[in-house]
Amino acid sequence: MPTETIFPEYNRFLIGPPGCPPYSVDPPPANGLAEATRDPAGAVAVRLGVKDDPITVTAELADQQPGIDAEAWEDIAVIGINWPGGSMQVIGADDVPPSLMTFTPDLPPGRMMILVAGRNRDHGEARGDLGPTEEYLITTWPGDEPNQVIKQGSLQGARVRQYRQEHDDAEAAEGKS
Repeated sequence: MPTETIFPEYNRFLIGPPGCPPYSVDPPPANGLAEATRDPAGAVAVRLGVKDDPITVTAELADQQPGIDAEAWEDIAVIGINWPGGSMQVIGADDVPPSLMTFTPDLPPGRMMILVAGRNRDHGEARGDLGPTEEYLITTWPGDEPNQVIKQGSLQGARVRQYRQEHDDAEAAEGKS
């Protein structure tokens, strides 16, 4: 299971195929943690507490949904995507060189499930050496199950959910939804 330091950008990172841009124009995830993106398609956006301080990501490919110790994590969600094919990457800031972590071999196109678990999300946007490092666990496997929220425990996740609800309500009032 590879673990690497990733440098995010604008409170997020993406999980996507090679060539995927390091950003999404989609609104923040409705569950406060992670959501499949519309643009770019075939990716998952993960919302963070930190803005651009380094985070730690551990990622793996599995045969099926793994068990997870929910007590060890603040927020946990399982997201389904239509995978376009290729190796799966964690994509951070658009730096040179880019902040990337490839964690699967080439995968065929098809339906994939991605478990995202996060902790240390409530310690501010800028931490430097003072706060704990935000940590994420990513596990992916072939499957076609419904999206699932396993745990919502961080204040950051609650703030993101509230913001998203206000965003969706405003769009509905304007007739955009």
